[in-house]
Amino acid sequence: MSTLTIVSKQPPGGRCSLYMRHAQALDEALGLGAEVRYCDDSAAVPPPAMLVGDRLIAPSDGLIVSPEDIAASLSDRLGEDELAGLRRILEGTQDQWMEEMSQA
Repeated sequence: MSTLTIVSKQPPGGRCSLYMRHAQALDEALGLGAEVRYCDDSAAVPPPAMLVGDRLIAPSDGLIVSPEDIAASLSDRLGEDELAGLRRILEGTQDQWMEEMSQA
């Protein structure tokens, strides 16, 4: 399995922190080695961004990488049952993050 890279601003903002949470969940679920690369908007891949190996995960809504986007980026490496379980984990991670953000 490839490494997952999060491209983040320093300090991380909203989407950056969500992507970091997704990376942690992916690392726990799949053993993906997750790393964070801090940079500014002038980087070749500006933050916020997620990459699997060297492949950018593009947000299907043009704004936020969703659990479905992440699962789709891994569809060539995982079976349907694994992908369904992964989507549930990532949706739970996103829901928890959204609740925490709304209380902040």
